[in-house]
Formats: sequence, C-alpha cells, structure tokens
Amino acid sequence: MDFKPNEEQRALASAVRDMASSLTPKDEGNGAPTGPQPFDPTGWSRMAEMGLLGLPFSEDAGGFGASSIEVALAASELGKARVALPYADAMAAAAALDAAGSDLLADVVGGEKVVLTAFGEKGGVWAPDQPTRTATGSGDGVTLSGVGVGNTDLSEAHAVVTTALADGELGVYLVEAPSVDRAVATFDGASAVRLGGREVLDAALALGNVAQSGEAIGAMEAALGMTVEYLKTRKQFGVPLMTFQALTQRAADMYVGVELTRSAVLFAAMALAEEVDVDAVSRAKYLVGTYGRLVGQEAIQLHGGIGMTAEYAVGHYTSRLASIERTFGDTRYHLARLAQGVGNHESVDVI
Repeated sequence: MDFKPNEEQRALASAVRDMASSLTPKDEGNGAPTGPQPFDPTGWSRMAEMGLLGLPFSEDAGGFGASSIEVALAASELGKARVALPYADAMAAAAALDAAGSDLLADVVGGEKVVLTAFGEKGGVWAPDQPTRTATGSGDGVTLSGVGVGNTDLSEAHAVVTTALADGELGVYLVEAPSVDRAVATFDGASAVRLGGREVLDAALALGNVAQSGEAIGAMEAALGMTVEYLKTRKQFGVPLMTFQALTQRAADMYVGVELTRSAVLFAAMALAEEVDVDAVSRAKYLVGTYGRLVGQEAIQLHGGIGMTAEYAVGHYTSRLASIERTFGDTRYHLARLAQGVGNHESVDVI
C-alpha cells in the first residue's frame, strides 16, 4: 500500500497550510491562548471557501468528490497550526447528514450552517450507542427528550446530531435550533428528524475520528520538530543537547511513535474511502492516544522548564493531543472494542 500523497494531495496540503497559518492563535502578551476558544466565524468561512467542509462528499451532495484521505491530510495541517475550530466534529455531523441524504448538507458544505454533534452523556461514560435520550413519535412528529453533550461549545451551532432510543431501538437524529448551554444540549420535547440507525452513527464517528486523528498527527509532527530543533540549538556544558545519547534516543522514540501513528491513520483513511471500517479507525485512535501522550510528554520534558510555559507552543500541542485522545471514545474504549472482536479473526500458527 502506497502511503505517499499524490500531486493533488500535496497541493491541497500546501494550500491548507498557508490558510491555517493565518488562523493560529496569536500571542496577545500573556502567551498564545490554549484550550477551548470562542467560535471564529471568519475562520470557518475561510475553511468553507477552500472546500474543507465538503472534501469527502460527492458533488451531487454539494461536496468536492474527494475522500477521507484528503480530510486527514487537511486536518493534519490544521493540527500543526493549532487551529481552534471544530473541524473533526463538523465532519462527523456532516457524514451523518450525507449518509441520510439530508438537504442540509449543502448548507453545511457552503458554511452557511454549522452542524455539530452531541453524542455524549452528562457525567457518563462514552457510549453513543446506549444513550439515555429517548425519541417518541414518527415521521414529522418525532420529539426528543434528555441531554446530549458535545465536544465543543454548541452555542454557534444551527443544529446538532445526536442519538436516542425509540422503543429500545437506536437512532441518529437531527435537532435544529437546539437549546444549548456551552457544550450541553437539552432536548425537552425538541422536534427532530431521524437520520438513520447504527450505520449512520458508524459513518459519522468513523469520519470524525479520522479527521481528529489527522489533526493529532499534525500536532505530533510539530511537537517533534520543535523538540529536535531545540536539542540541536540548546547547549548544556558548552555542547548542544543533541550530543547526549540518552536525549537523542528519546527523540528517536518520539519519531517512531509519530511514523507508526501516521501509517495507522492513513490506513484508516484509505479504508474509510472504500467502506466504513470501524476496526481500522479504532486501531488508529488507539495509537493516537498512546503515542500522542508519549510525544507530548517527551516534548515537554526534553524542553525543560520552557516547555511548561504558556508562551511556548509545545505545551499547547500536548494539551490538544490530550483532548483528542478523549474525543469520540478514549484509548481504553477503542482498545476494548478491538478486544471484543479478537475472536472474529483467524488464528495464526507461529512455527
């Protein structure tokens, strides 16, 4: 399998890199901001104009006819630039709309409407297929009750995609103009449209995880690059830190982690371009969580005290990697998913 991007994909990555650099959080004197940021409508419009919101969707649906591979490559550049916009979450919601053939997808691709997800539970574990939310009615008379938790502030969302049970059956629903308080959406008899069942949920989470895993790769690459450059230029006892073998070995471990994770993420993106492969996505997400933590922690430690300061981006990358690890299922969740399916694979005799 060839993991090298083709000419068009390289051009896309270059264009996104140029655009994303202008959206990097700026230092206003107290260090560049980190953590959740207010929604930037101007930045969102620029992403829509570039076509990032419609990359994997067909032209008939208002998209650009690319694939999940391009989504991962674009997200990687956003991750490098520390763009604080909910791209992966929007991709998950858009995938649900696409799977259901919703007319709202065209507005999402064009940037006119912002649709995000609210699959989580307030104070609960990640289990989107076992929601406490309930749906009643049918057709145009469906209403939802309960609370959904998103991955980001939902205040600017025109609609949210969530899950609910109707007579014990799982469904994915679209709720327009939801009642929200930051990341919490309250459905108190809210009108909803059923988008589909488990297949729609799988499609949404697969694309969302591929997008955020691509973002993680970008953050890991940037943290590694900054660390290597620091080891080359920072001196101790009159010599560069790179002359100390123990430190270069730790940097080498970071490099191995980045490359292994990159291969898994690109494989998952390639698999998703053909069909929804939840196992490939879970393998990628497991490595993102495992090596994202390694790269982030090692980057801070190898930088010493400066790595902990608000003015330095290494800590920001580590914070973002920690957030990604807990979005759409954490490392333990995806490892447990893979463990449950071990029995479905053939045994290999090792001679």
